[in-house]
Amino acid sequence: MTECVPFLLVKNIPAAIAWYEQLGFSCVATNLIWEPDCEINWARIEWDGAAFMIGPDERSVIADKKDTGLWFNVVSIDAIFATLIQQGIETEFEAETFYGRSVVSFKDLDGFVVSFSCEVKKQ
Repeated sequence: MTECVPFLLVKNIPAAIAWYEQLGFSCVATNLIWEPDCEINWARIEWDGAAFMIGPDERSVIADKKDTGLWFNVVSIDAIFATLIQQGIETEFEAETFYGRSVVSFKDLDGFVVSFSCEVKKQ
């Protein structure tokens, strides 16, 4: 099976890993596996098998506005929504989109928009 894994550039890889882990994501690999004495220069982060990678953004000027985001289609957004509220992370919530899904979105440490979406629960 072919896999496509988004690769985002972040200001601080260890801080980004810790931030995502507090939300329930898992860091499943880094370059430290092969290079334990080196500085971390990439990480693979997963949510329920869906993955993205992060690497260092070494540009001297980094735009505040990001044109890339992450979208996770899940069975339920309840757990992640509760975690976001508990962590005090600002969210945008759409109870029902025109295409029949509930969506919760938030910005990560680097300003990337992350969205979780599920089918609207039928009453």
